[in-house]
Amino acid sequence: MDPHEVLTLGEKYSKKNLAALLNQPYLVKVREGIARCGNSSAILFFVDLEKQGKEQRFHFNDFFQEDFFHWDSQTTQHINTPTIQKIVTGELTPHLFVRIVQKIKNVTQPFIYCGRLVFDTHEEGTSKPVHMIFQSIDYDDYTTNDDLTDIYRWKPSKAGREPRSKLNRQGVISPTRARKYTKPTETERSGLVTSRVGQGYYRQQIIDRWGGKCPITGASTTRLLIASHIVPWSQSNDDERLDVNNGILLSPNFDALFDRHLISFKNDGSIIISDKMSQKDREALGVSDAIKIPVTEGMKTYLERHRQNFGESS
Repeated sequence: MDPHEVLTLGEKYSKKNLAALLNQPYLVKVREGIARCGNSSAILFFVDLEKQGKEQRFHFNDFFQEDFFHWDSQTTQHINTPTIQKIVTGELTPHLFVRIVQKIKNVTQPFIYCGRLVFDTHEEGTSKPVHMIFQSIDYDDYTTNDDLTDIYRWKPSKAGREPRSKLNRQGVISPTRARKYTKPTETERSGLVTSRVGQGYYRQQIIDRWGGKCPITGASTTRLLIASHIVPWSQSNDDERLDVNNGILLSPNFDALFDRHLISFKNDGSIIISDKMSQKDREALGVSDAIKIPVTEGMKTYLERHRQNFGESS
């Protein structure tokens, strides 16, 4: 039985659930991070991102980077291990199940189904474990599932660790991902939403760039935050439309103000407030002269163009 035909991307599953759904009773007792699914080409990867109590034995080398997944094999395996070779050649298809932590308050957490993986490369010189990179062919840039989003955005640095792998896929846009990218419709390119970038991998890059927080309010509920172009889609060329420096992540109130050019920012990040805003509205919306955001060198040219509506030169 192919797990992809039975399971739902982003849903939570315990090994007991999987044993019943996949008709594989032995999964209940599986303690390893890898398990064959009988009578199919599926092989299941079970991954804890934070290695609670296992920091000395395991490295923090399992994480998403763009739509690629870094994975350390079991400590007995190398690139020529028969099972690993079947994965490399495509004879076996990995299905990824991830949870950030194994337990919360002594309660074992379920895994999130992250879909199928296809072998991309392995890191030369690594063995027992061998470090491998897979492309996640079911990666969902448009998901509104908070569990999936948290897993996609998790990095070893969140656990105070650094990965040992020297392989880097940051900024690499796979052909599969590019084909799935949906450009804004004509309606989205005009009117009040002309600067919004909506969903997609560009939005995810903006969320990562800003650490998942509005730089003004500190709000971190990403599904409420709005990723906007600084220079609108309609005024940007193809490179500018996908340049992470042309994006800003804001809470809804501040996004609306920025989109309507009632606020902007100087090159040092200091806020500019339009004279069209009354003092009463400023106070009601929490807009003050003390607001300042971090600005990268790459953002400055876009902010300069945004400030033209304020008659600001630099």
